[in-house]
Amino acid sequence: MALVEMRGLKVRFRQHDGWVEAVRDSNLQVEPGESLGIVGESGSGKSVTCMALMRLLPSTAQVEAESLRIDGVDMLAADRRTLSRLRGSTAAMIFQDPMSAFDPVFTIGQQIVETIRTHRRASKAEAMAEAEKLLARVEIKNPRDVLSYYPHQLSGGMLQRAMIALALSCRPKVLIADEPTTALDVTVQAQILQLIKKLQAEFGMALIMITHDLGVIAETVDRVAVMYGGRVLETGSVEDIFDRPQHDYTKSLLASLRAGENRTEQPEQTSDEAPALELRGLSKIYPVRRRKGLARQTSDFYAVRRVDLVLPRNKIIGLVGESGSGKSTTGMMAMRLLEPSSGRVLVNGVDITELDPLALKVHRKHMQVVFQDSYSALNPMMTLTQIITEPLDIHRTMPAAQQKQLAVQWLERVGLDRSFANRYPHELSGGQRQRVAIARALILEPSVLVADEPTSALDVSVKAQVIALLKSLQEQMGLSMLFISHDLSVVRSFTDSVVVMLGGRIVEQGPTASIFANPRHPYTRSLLDAAPVTSPHLRRERTFLSAAEIASAVPRFVLADLAAPAEASDIPQLVTIAPGHMVEAVVPA
Repeated sequence: MALVEMRGLKVRFRQHDGWVEAVRDSNLQVEPGESLGIVGESGSGKSVTCMALMRLLPSTAQVEAESLRIDGVDMLAADRRTLSRLRGSTAAMIFQDPMSAFDPVFTIGQQIVETIRTHRRASKAEAMAEAEKLLARVEIKNPRDVLSYYPHQLSGGMLQRAMIALALSCRPKVLIADEPTTALDVTVQAQILQLIKKLQAEFGMALIMITHDLGVIAETVDRVAVMYGGRVLETGSVEDIFDRPQHDYTKSLLASLRAGENRTEQPEQTSDEAPALELRGLSKIYPVRRRKGLARQTSDFYAVRRVDLVLPRNKIIGLVGESGSGKSTTGMMAMRLLEPSSGRVLVNGVDITELDPLALKVHRKHMQVVFQDSYSALNPMMTLTQIITEPLDIHRTMPAAQQKQLAVQWLERVGLDRSFANRYPHELSGGQRQRVAIARALILEPSVLVADEPTSALDVSVKAQVIALLKSLQEQMGLSMLFISHDLSVVRSFTDSVVVMLGGRIVEQGPTASIFANPRHPYTRSLLDAAPVTSPHLRRERTFLSAAEIASAVPRFVLADLAAPAEASDIPQLVTIAPGHMVEAVVPA
C-alpha cells in the first residue's frame, strides 16, 4: 500500500466574487522510502496540494478527493486529535520561510523540545539531549549553543537546518519540503539539498520535494510530477522527465534550465569612448564596536575592499558571490545610494564621488537601479502610472500629459497591458511588479543600469521572461548593465563577463565563457561546483571548502606565467593570466 495516496484532489478557495479553483483532479502517490518532486511555477498548485494533504489550509478552502490518505489514515475524515498525532510523527513539513515557521519568542531548543514531548514520552532533560543530537545530525557545528539561540540570531542556512532538525524530531515516515532552498545562495542551497538526501537515506523516509527549480529536482528525487494551472500535466521517473519530456510546458522549463550551456566566448571589441561605469579602489568600512570588560573597543570591518571594475558600453557584467560577499554594497556605492569610504566612481567618464546633491541629481538620469524586492521598492499608495512617471517628475523633463502617455507606452514595452495603468502594486504578481520596476528605471533612458538580484524571488518561467525582457531592452537601448546575482545559471546565459567576489574583494574576473569553462580560483570552482546540475545523470557527492581551505589553495604563479606585468609578493593580488581574465594569486619573488 502506498504511504501517500491522492486521487481526484480538488481544492478551491472562496472569494468575494465566487470560487477560485487552485487544484483540479490531481492524482499522486508516494511509496515508502521514495522521493517525489513536484515542480511548477508560482500559482500552479504545488504547495496547496501538499497543504491539503496535511489539512493545513484555511477555512476559506474547500477540499474534495476520491482518496486522500497518509499511512492508511483518511485525512478528510480524520478528527483534530488524529491530525495532531499524525503531524510530526507520521508526516512532517519543512516550510519555505523558516523564520516565520519558528516562534520568535522561544529559543530553538525550547521549540524542538516541545515537539518531542508532544509526540513522545520523554523528560525535559531527555528531550533537550535529543534536540542537541538532532542539531548535530543536521551539521550545526555548535549544537549546544544553538539550543539557547532565538530564531533571529541564526543565518538563513542555519535556520533552515534547525527547521529540518525540528521536522525530524519525531522520526516521520514522510518529509514534505516546500521550497526549502529558495532564499539561500548557491553553496548553502547545495549543502541543504545534500543534507536532506543524506537524512532521507539514513531515516528511510519518503520525501516530497516542492520546488520551481528543475535543478533542485535533478539533484534530489526519483520521480517527478509537473504541475501547471492546478493540474498535474506529466509524471514519470526523473530520468524520463529530463531525457524524454512529453509536454510542451516541461520542455520549456528544461530549456530555461539549460540556457547558456553552449555559450561561446565573444571577441572583445575595443572602443575609444570612456567606460559607462568605472570603479577605482572602491572600499566600504563599517566601525564595529565590541565590549571588552568595562571598555569598548572599535575595529574596522571591510564590507568592500579596494574594488576596481570597468563596465564597458553596451555590455553586461555579472557580479556573483555568496551572501555577505559585498556584491550589493558595491552596486549601491556605484549608484552613490551608499557613500564609499574611499575610492572613486566614474559614470561616462565623470567622477561622481565628490559631487554635491544638486550636481549628482543631474547625473542620476544616466544611472538607475532595479532592486531585489520589487514590493518594497514600489510605493503602495501610487498607481503604476504615477510610479513609472515619478523619475520624470523629479527631473522635470516633460509635461504631465506626455508623461502619462509615455508611462502607458512603457507598460506595453515591458509586456503589460495598458489597462494596468491605474492598478496598484499589491494587485500585481511578483513578475509583473518587477516589470514595473524595470519600466520606472528605464523611462529616463539611462546609460547604466544596476540590477540587484532582480529575479531571485521569481519562479523559473517568470525569471526567464524577465531576463529575456532585460536582454531585449539592453540591446534596443545600448544599456550597460551591472547584474548582481547568486544564480549562476542566469549569469551564464545573460552576461558578457563575470566578476567573482569573496569577503568584500574581487578574487576572479573574466569573460563569462572563460570563467565557466576554466575557473582558476578555488572559490570560483567551489561556487560552480555547488550550482544545481542540469540532468540527474550529473548527480555527485559534493565537497565544500572552508575559508581556511580556500585561502590555502590560492593559485601561485611565477612572473613568466603572467600575461601582464605584476609585482612579486607573498600577499594575494589580482594578476592577469589571459586577455581579460584576472585571478587573485600569490606571485613569489
